[in-house]
Amino acid sequence: VSRNNKVIAIEGEGGTQKMLKKIKNKGDGVLVKFPKKKQDIRIDLPTIGLDTFVQCKKAGLKGVVLKHKKNILLNKQICIQYANKKKMFILVI
Repeated sequence: VSRNNKVIAIEGEGGTQKMLKKIKNKGDGVLVKFPKKKQDIRIDLPTIGLDTFVQCKKAGLKGVVLKHKKNILLNKQICIQYANKKKMFILVI
């Protein structure tokens, strides 16, 4: 998670959900969901879904950045609708 050009949280053993629960809601920040350097993307792609978007909103994050063709977005249409409704962005780079 990045806020004001600084990394404020890095996903650990507990995963994204555990990390997001620790973030203080300051009304800004972004979740960057990229594969880890040693992650085998042939069998283990980073995955994000509606639960992650809900947790991001609770943490006060403004949006999510994903790596093109290096993530799995579950229930894509539902996630996009939720992000639009909550005024969050989804950026794929």
